[in-house]
Amino acid sequence: MSDKEEEKVFIEEKPKKQRKKRELTEEQKEKLREQLKKGRATALANRKKNALVKKIKNKEKEEEKDKLIAKEVLKKETNNSNVDELRDEIKSLKEMVKNLGQKKKEEKPIEKPQKVDAQPIEKVVEEKPVVKEEPKPVPPQPKVEPTPVPPPPKPKAPVIISTRNRRRKNEFF
Repeated sequence: MSDKEEEKVFIEEKPKKQRKKRELTEEQKEKLREQLKKGRATALANRKKNALVKKIKNKEKEEEKDKLIAKEVLKKETNNSNVDELRDEIKSLKEMVKNLGQKKKEEKPIEKPQKVDAQPIEKVVEEKPVVKEEPKPVPPQPKVEPTPVPPPPKPKAPVIISTRNRRRKNEFF
């Protein structure tokens, strides 16, 4: 037989044994139905309870977010009011500078001073002996040069002693 003919051969599978259906009495069926009803009711109550808890938690989170947003808005408003106050102050200062500049221009025409006949005033200055302190010479600090780190020692090659030399030195294994 060739390879092609072998592939065409089908293997028959045995059918699996099916399990027998369980026969229930009416009393058993009724009991199972009651258990199912009770389980569904309990599950529904649990789902409602969990949904309520989740809703409360989400509400709390939203309140926290609202508080944060309110804080940021208040900060910005106070910053804006501060900025407005500072701008007003800057404007008033600029006006004051302009007014000062105008006053100085008005004051500029100064009359020439009139000659006054006065006797010269003699100034009497007491001379105090001046003691000059000579700066104390600071002794020069000796320069500390960092000592260089010596290079690591070179590894030595192992000494190979021939048998002949061992015999001479009486060294044996």
